[in-house]
Amino acid sequence: MSFGLQSVAVWRSARLEDRDEVALGEAPRALAATGGSRSPMVARLIAGLCVLLIASVMPFSASAQDKEEQARDERQRVRDEKAEAARELDIARADDAAVATALRDITDIVNAQQAEVDEATRQLELANETATAAEAAIAEADVEQAELEAGLANRAVAGFLNSDRGAATFFNSEDLTEAIRQNSMLEEANADTGDLLEELRIVREDREVAEALAAEAVLEAAALEVELEEKLANWEVEKAVQEELKAEMAARVADWEAEVAEFEAEDARLTQIIREEQAKKNPVVPTSAPAPGSASVSGFQWPINAPVSSGYGYRVHPIFGTKRLHKGLDLGAGSGTPIAAAKDGTVISAGWQGGYGNTVVISHGDGITSLYAHQSSIAVSNGQEVSRGDIIGYVGSTGWSTGPHLHFEIRVNGVAVDPMPYMP
Repeated sequence: MSFGLQSVAVWRSARLEDRDEVALGEAPRALAATGGSRSPMVARLIAGLCVLLIASVMPFSASAQDKEEQARDERQRVRDEKAEAARELDIARADDAAVATALRDITDIVNAQQAEVDEATRQLELANETATAAEAAIAEADVEQAELEAGLANRAVAGFLNSDRGAATFFNSEDLTEAIRQNSMLEEANADTGDLLEELRIVREDREVAEALAAEAVLEAAALEVELEEKLANWEVEKAVQEELKAEMAARVADWEAEVAEFEAEDARLTQIIREEQAKKNPVVPTSAPAPGSASVSGFQWPINAPVSSGYGYRVHPIFGTKRLHKGLDLGAGSGTPIAAAKDGTVISAGWQGGYGNTVVISHGDGITSLYAHQSSIAVSNGQEVSRGDIIGYVGSTGWSTGPHLHFEIRVNGVAVDPMPYMP
């Protein structure tokens, strides 16, 4: 609307300058000042036009405008690059982090485009409302003009009939007071005719303003409609990409949660196996484990000489945001590194354990067991007695593992606990 209104402002200021020598900067003030003599609908339309005209002629720093345009262009360039990257992402091969990043970027873009669509819609509605108001003002001006022209015609006829009668009435009247009164009425009638002419001139000018505004509003609405359609088309393209990435992320989260559920089921099965094997050797299951460091559990050693890459405790997935309990210690080491028994005991399980991969479980008595998961190969068998330091297998990446490491657990009555208090 700004360009259309500005053209009307130039036209209107020229009209005012011809009549009252009003400069462009004074045009809104002059328009507002004359609003009182106009019809209510026309006055409201002109008043609204004045507000927009004042905004259009307000001074604005060219350098500030240039900086704002540069910043806007840079934001658009970055946004386009991110959108292109999201569209070209090979979802099937991309890792979780890449999919999450693309989804976040495209969501930001879709939200920004939605805001642009909303603003374009608002501008289009404003242009249509302005055109409608201008058409209504034109119609009202037509009615007013017709009424004023009819009134002037009637006064012209009356004035013609009374033109010769006025002097005769004054000089032939026997009552001087009555003669003066009748003459005053004639003068007042002539003055009213002048007022009607002024009102007619104003109405005609208002109609011209309304016509110009209506024409510009129609043109602006057409341009805004094209712009809105373009923005909607872009929004639909990016929205489709967003929906595809959302579906992919939801599928990956579902797969991850299914793996966690399966892992929990495997963990419960291991707990049952451990308890059953312990019950065979000692029908009385301890109600609690000895305190870490006491004589019955002393003598544990690290199964491999490697740093702890992940400790015991709850973990929040860095991409999906889901939470699960990491029930042991991950010790980073190269594939094939020998794994030693952490303490004397009896092997009660040696074999494949689902997400744990190749796993060995050793019972140390008093309800204490140790577990060694993700082995590349196992070097012991069920029922075998082992001493602390004996090789029971080798580091690998079997089961649910992202790379070679040893997952080490200590369990009390089959339930995983923090191994750190038991270690030297």
